[in-house]
Order: sequence, then C-alpha cells, then structure tokens
Amino acid sequence: MALAGDGIDPLGNQPAGAAQVFDLGFHRGEDTGYYLAIGCRVVAVEASAELVAAGRQRFAVAIAAGRLALLHGAVVGAEQRAASPDLLFYPHPQRSEWGSVDLRWVRRNAEAHGLPHAEPVRVPALDLPELVGRYGCPDHLKIDIEGADEAVLADLARLAQRPTTVSWETGKEGLGAVLAQHRRLAALGYGRFRVVQQAYLHCLPPVSCPGGGLWPFEAGCSGPLPQLVSQPWRPLAWVAWQYRLLFLAYGLVGPRSWFRAAARHPSPWISGLPRRLQRWCDRRRLPLPGWVDSHAALGS
Repeated sequence: MALAGDGIDPLGNQPAGAAQVFDLGFHRGEDTGYYLAIGCRVVAVEASAELVAAGRQRFAVAIAAGRLALLHGAVVGAEQRAASPDLLFYPHPQRSEWGSVDLRWVRRNAEAHGLPHAEPVRVPALDLPELVGRYGCPDHLKIDIEGADEAVLADLARLAQRPTTVSWETGKEGLGAVLAQHRRLAALGYGRFRVVQQAYLHCLPPVSCPGGGLWPFEAGCSGPLPQLVSQPWRPLAWVAWQYRLLFLAYGLVGPRSWFRAAARHPSPWISGLPRRLQRWCDRRRLPLPGWVDSHAALGS
C-alpha cells in the first residue's frame, strides 16, 4: 500500500534528537497530542475514517510541519496483511475506542456489556514491518488496537531492529495469553517489564513541555512514555506474579464477576453495597480493579 503524502519525511529529515513514536490506535489523539507536546515525531494509525478526519484537523500544524503522519487503516499481523489488502472494521456507535477488526472482541462487547457494534466497513490493512520499512524503527511502540495487539507483538520478531520500549493493553480475557505475550518479548531481548494501572491517568499532574507550557493528560490516554515513568522496571518473574494477582482480582470484582453482576441488579437490597463500594473507590481514585498496560524495555 502506498503511504506517500502522509506527513513525515521517510528520509528522516527531522530535528536532531527527536524521538519517534508509533501510536497504533490513535483514537482521538489522546496519546499523539502528548507525544507531540514533548517533542516526539509520531506515526499514528486509526481505523475509523471519522476519527482520522477529526485528527487531521486537530493536528494540522504538526502534519504540515512533518512531525506527524496520521494514517487511515487497521494494523494487523503481517500474514493477515499479506492475505488481504483490506479487512472489515467494526466501529462502535457508543464507545468509539472499542472499534475492532477482531470478531471475538465484537462478540464480547455485545455479550458481556450489552453494547453491540455497528455494521462493519472495509478499511486498508497495515502491518508493523510495513510501517517500519517506510518510517524506520520507532524508539517507542504503543499498541492499543482492540484485539490485534497480539499479532503486532508477534511481528516484532520480523524486525531486524526493534523499538527500545513497547507498551500495550493486555486485556482481561486470559492469564495464559498475557503471560505468553511477555514471554514472547523476553525471548526477543526485552528483559525489563512493568504493569501500569491505566485508571485515573488523566488525574496525573500536567507535564512540562520543551517549548514551554504544560500538557494535561487526557481521559483515555496511555500515560507518560515508559522512559519517563518513575515506577521501577521488574524482571519477568515479578510481573508474572503481578498478573496472577490481578487476574484473581478480575475474577472477584472485575467486569464479569459476581460483584459487578450484583451492582447491576435492579434490587437495591442486592446492588446497594456493591454500588456504594464502587462510589467510595471512585472518590478516592482507587482502581476496582481498573485496567492495565504492560511496558517492556530492551536489555536486562
């Protein structure tokens, strides 16, 4: 697929020292805005044509300056991309961040949350090796693409050079799959990990920008670059135990738990205590249990 005319100079004629970030899952630019504000160059991909159009208006100056390429398409694994130049994307009429090309996620949202997706539309397919071939290897790779994260992580093995750091939303579907993702990265040389709580990131203090001013984190963002997070890096074994405990919490108070079912019950005798506990945690910004991203960094 031709990607010419999309903003960033593929020859790398950019300010010296500017880090490059791939924002796979642009949505409304919650992360791209932050990356640009702290001086990064960004290659962003979004499957929703409406969100891409809005993003191109919001970041018109950065696109014109060659600091942002905002591509319309869905990122999938290289094998799937080779099999088809486009694919079906299922937007969500109420939760735009839930748009997905993965039918498992589409069915999950309809069954677990009672929120069905809209009719699918065809969108261009892209893959990680294709993007790296065009723009070069990013310093940081952020993945939040609702079900296709696993395929992109697998494609890291296809790269001769790999991003220094990777972040991705791990999901709550299965502990085994999450641990397998981490082991896959460990085999590729990523020896440092952390589990980062995503709830209430928009409550973090604004960060200073190189050009002056402050950037307030937006709701739905992925938070600071991994290199700028104060939370310590951990070995794989430590993070594996963190996830075992987290999945225990998902079972007790997560979206499909008896606790959440009780909170949704029409009887106040059943729902009263769970709802009060949820409100108490919200007021104190305590995740119950929230949702997390994983960070991985090359080296030991």
